[in-house]
Amino acid sequence: MLRSLAKVRFVGFLALWLSVVFLLTMRCAFAAPWVAVDWRGTEPHFPPGSLFWRTNEFRRCPVVYRTVLDVASKPTAAAGFRVQAKQYLYVFINGRQVAAATGKESATVRTDVEVTHLLKPGRNVLLVSAPADGFSLDGGIFYRDGATTRFGSEPPRWKAQKFPPLTVLEDEPCMKPEFEDAQWFAVRVADGEPLTVSDDELRAACERLALERLQRWDEEARWRLQMLASKGIAVVDWEAHGWAGAGRLPNWVGSLARQALSQSPPPGALHQVAEALTRYVRLNDEATNLQNHVVGLKALNAPAQDCQKAVSALLPLLRQMQQALLTHQFEQSLSLAAQSEAIVAAVRKGRVLNPLCSCLDNKFGWFDTTLLLENDIAQWGLRFGSQVSVFASPLSPAALVTVHGNELVIRGWDELKPLRVYNQPPHVGPVGLWAVIGGKVVNLQPAPDGTVYDRARHGRLSENWVLLVSDLSRGGHLPIQMVFLRSPTAIVFKSGPSGTSAVTVRFDQPEVQLFLLRPLKEWRGLLGQARAMTQTPLRESEVQRYVQPCRLWSRALLHYPVTFSEAFVRDPNDRWAIRVADVYNYWELQDEWGTQPLRLAPLPPLATYGLMRNYPGLHVLSPVETLGSRGVWGDEMAAVNQNYVVYRVPLDPLKRFGGFTAYCFGPTDIGEPGSATELDLIKRTGANTFRPQHNQSGERALKTARWAWERGLQNVFNTDEKWLPDVVEHYRTLAEQCKDFPPDAIAYDLLNEPETREPRAYNALIRKITNAIRAVDKTHLIYVEAMPPWGPGAQPFPQGAFETLEPTGDPLTVYSFHDYEYRLPPRWPNEQSDIRSLLSRWIPAFRFSIDHRAPIHLGEFGGFEQTQQSVYDNPCTITLLMDYFKVFDQFGWHFHYYSNRGIVRVRADGSVQESYVQAAYRRYFARGTFNVNR
Repeated sequence: MLRSLAKVRFVGFLALWLSVVFLLTMRCAFAAPWVAVDWRGTEPHFPPGSLFWRTNEFRRCPVVYRTVLDVASKPTAAAGFRVQAKQYLYVFINGRQVAAATGKESATVRTDVEVTHLLKPGRNVLLVSAPADGFSLDGGIFYRDGATTRFGSEPPRWKAQKFPPLTVLEDEPCMKPEFEDAQWFAVRVADGEPLTVSDDELRAACERLALERLQRWDEEARWRLQMLASKGIAVVDWEAHGWAGAGRLPNWVGSLARQALSQSPPPGALHQVAEALTRYVRLNDEATNLQNHVVGLKALNAPAQDCQKAVSALLPLLRQMQQALLTHQFEQSLSLAAQSEAIVAAVRKGRVLNPLCSCLDNKFGWFDTTLLLENDIAQWGLRFGSQVSVFASPLSPAALVTVHGNELVIRGWDELKPLRVYNQPPHVGPVGLWAVIGGKVVNLQPAPDGTVYDRARHGRLSENWVLLVSDLSRGGHLPIQMVFLRSPTAIVFKSGPSGTSAVTVRFDQPEVQLFLLRPLKEWRGLLGQARAMTQTPLRESEVQRYVQPCRLWSRALLHYPVTFSEAFVRDPNDRWAIRVADVYNYWELQDEWGTQPLRLAPLPPLATYGLMRNYPGLHVLSPVETLGSRGVWGDEMAAVNQNYVVYRVPLDPLKRFGGFTAYCFGPTDIGEPGSATELDLIKRTGANTFRPQHNQSGERALKTARWAWERGLQNVFNTDEKWLPDVVEHYRTLAEQCKDFPPDAIAYDLLNEPETREPRAYNALIRKITNAIRAVDKTHLIYVEAMPPWGPGAQPFPQGAFETLEPTGDPLTVYSFHDYEYRLPPRWPNEQSDIRSLLSRWIPAFRFSIDHRAPIHLGEFGGFEQTQQSVYDNPCTITLLMDYFKVFDQFGWHFHYYSNRGIVRVRADGSVQESYVQAAYRRYFARGTFNVNR
């Protein structure tokens, strides 16, 4: 009897359960209920939150609703949902905010969300932040095979929880699929308008939103393809990777990019092309880089087997990727890219390898500019008057010119200002031409019609070069060497009132290539050199010293260095040094003379400059030869008949600090509970320093410093002395109060943006403040700003910033400047600016660091939130900041991004939204390059 009764009860319960399931299924099909959290009398309560100067003002607590969507392992055609709530709602998929809607307090807000591209096979977390009185959601996943999975806001699917004010929801464990939410609150059906969305309506909404997304992606793709075609920069995952310009890349890459830009493909197709092509370029560079590391690590006696193994796996995939790209099989190329990226990630796991053409902790290393080796004809004040293509490698003093017609025209000599004039009248342009004819170096003079060389009359050149010679005694500029791959038929000077104004080189066919360079970078015995070089006939004994560099480059340019990799290891004998091996890749060229190439592995110009300046601890470890002069950058030094050179690089013996600056000159901007919240948000990014700008020296200042150090952050005091009666006494007081803090806890950035003094008076004041601090505090860093501080070479003084800054002699001082020249444009990089713009602008800082053995600090940069761009909406925030970080890493700089407290904001639900600035910081610090060698 009992068994029968139990059986009846079980059957009744099963029937009731099946009825509930049926009703829920029917509701899912026809209406998604309005649901709310079921507190059951145990609603959590949290104290108000504080942020910045706002104390206990943030009372709203985010209430989040969580479910997990199980996605089948098969192609998805469309996926999305409609969701509504009162006043506000925020939607997250797998920890990423994907939608938001806000309105008035009593108004219902609604939005459609398409997530086709965001769902992955398996478990996916869908989280909605909405008021405690609930929300309604109706959605579905439509598979390509016709199957459909509907989901909505049925109570059994969801759990809810409340979080304290100012929580960063994206960082909460509940965003992970494996999170166990059994202890969360249940969800109940509540009063509110249910959502009803049919399959057809939902699919149409998803298709409309997907089309808008693809159009946005295609707009970004046009920019990415343009950067690839015009600048050789591959933007992958919002990071820019480039070197030397588009001419470095295979011709088919640029052709494919330009072809895609000239067409009007269906939505999403351009994005696919950009993804496939830029990832190929990046991965091809990775393969080259790993090959180079095999050479470089072996030269450093370090293991390289993992790099060799990765190269062997990568190369076949890259060949397949290239074939897929050339046959427009972009989806296949992307599949191969994913396999290749996994190989690269595995070899980089747990170790730091420099990317191609990149250095870490080497302020003497190569960087992407033509300014140091001066191989840009525009830097010479000249220009081309014919159709040419020019590729100027940052690793060579020469530029490779491709002449698209039958003649090369160089103009502009008559527009140059004479240099030092000893003999009148001035004559700036070439006055003659050195060539090797019949095995002898001759000085050819222009005929009445301007012809200097005529193959029919003079005969074929015996060697592959000529030298355009100017008269140095009459204000002429440096001689220009032309190294030909094919013989010219004629060279003609065009004369004007001021002498030669143009030079024309003629060939018997188009698409001829030649190199242009200035092989003689230094004038020694100027008047003697002028006499020797302009005499006719030449006296070989007098001109051999000038002929020898020309013959050197006539061979060396046939192995033209284009890219490099820098492998490094810690110096086993010195904590504050690394050993690096620069391994080069060359274009191997042939000329019609059969000239024997000469392979050189050169030292970078900042390294030869450091050697000239006797920089302590900088040593060349490879056998090298001195091959000439680089002018102001020292001697041309290279390992001959080698493709790598090894040298020892000393590090600045200070731990690096990187973080944020904030304007805190208000009376309650520090020392409030909101300061602690701000410090928590900074620490979350991986930064290790905070630079609050204020003039306080009392308890508020010390409380903020203690809070910072409790979180492992350095506190940098920075004052505006225009409002202080005695800045020396101000710092004496701070030093007395802070002297017992740990060494990494405190730093003093003496004067914020000094601009009110003459440079000599400023340098005297800085020494006085430094002496006052060091009288009581000998352990903490000091930052000294250049004057004026906004960028190297800044005005109003004739020589500004680093040109007039005098080191104090204090060993714990870092020298600082500010630079806001490059804030956040709509796109970065763009046609006007890229990382080369930053590097070229900061050469005075690089030079100061070597001249004075001094580390550098970029104390303020960024301020992106003060532009018309949004650091919450424009991912180029990441692209630009990663370029900044790349420079900081190479040169070992300290840095503080100027946030103006605008890089976080409080959502309507009470949570904190972090911007792309923090996303970039987290990405950078996760790389492990910051202080890896310290």
